[in-house]
Amino acid sequence: METWTINMPPPGTMEVPTIDFSPIKRKFLDISYATQSPSQKLDILLPPEGEGPFPTLIFIHGGAFIFGSKRDTQFLQAIDGINRGYAVVTVEYRLGMEAKYPAPLFDVKAAIRFLRANASRYMLDESRFASCGDSAGGYYAVMAAATQNNPAFEDFSMGNPGVSSAVKAVVSWFGVFDMIVQEEELAKIGGPDPNLPDFRKIWLGASVKDIEGLVYFTNPLNFITKDFPPILIQHGSGDTTVPCRQAFLLEETVRRVCGEGRAELEIMEGYGHGGLDLRWNEPQNIDKTFAFLDRHLK
Repeated sequence: METWTINMPPPGTMEVPTIDFSPIKRKFLDISYATQSPSQKLDILLPPEGEGPFPTLIFIHGGAFIFGSKRDTQFLQAIDGINRGYAVVTVEYRLGMEAKYPAPLFDVKAAIRFLRANASRYMLDESRFASCGDSAGGYYAVMAAATQNNPAFEDFSMGNPGVSSAVKAVVSWFGVFDMIVQEEELAKIGGPDPNLPDFRKIWLGASVKDIEGLVYFTNPLNFITKDFPPILIQHGSGDTTVPCRQAFLLEETVRRVCGEGRAELEIMEGYGHGGLDLRWNEPQNIDKTFAFLDRHLK
């Protein structure tokens, strides 16, 4: 069994804990999947034994579209896949301070194309890819899957233009999808946290209420087709950062377009937003994720 350690930041700093991969035996770190930005890197962690090709879980971190990194402790929700027979990838992408939407979505899809194009080099099974993410990462996992056969949502100049960015399954933890509904829901509970910047304005370049027509193209619910892969949606009933109406809207849309059973929804009673509520990292919740992935990838 592989183990890892946590690097704790100095007391009093604004840094977040990160995962130390050094104890993990088989890994490929800081691989560039595109060339526009130093942010376009990913890490690949492999099971301790076997030659593969391994089913592959691609993790996309959250952080309100403007924070977070591929090695911070959000990745604890996915990293144990290496002890369950999965290759696990964690993707860095351009944050809102560096590049506006849709550039980060293009990054995520370019990373998937890169992994598929180079699957044999890294012992990955290109036919068994799944994506997952939390919060903003859950958004990108869902948006990439909703548009995976739509060339308008790819930047093929980033590499591997003839390669698919499709996945066979998706896991979304407390993701946000409809930005207009998000504004409405936050207004009901007193508005967004005044101590945080307006992440949507940074991410999009303008306030949502000023560009509602353009915001249509950020909403994965508008692009889900019958080809959308099976998805596990988990959200906390006590989440005041991303109220759980987002999860209901996603499940309803997938069910309407794809039929019963394509989406599995679980509302975690009393849970808050991940990162703030550490129960998301408890073993029984991680077991649920991999039980779902096993059904669709193994």
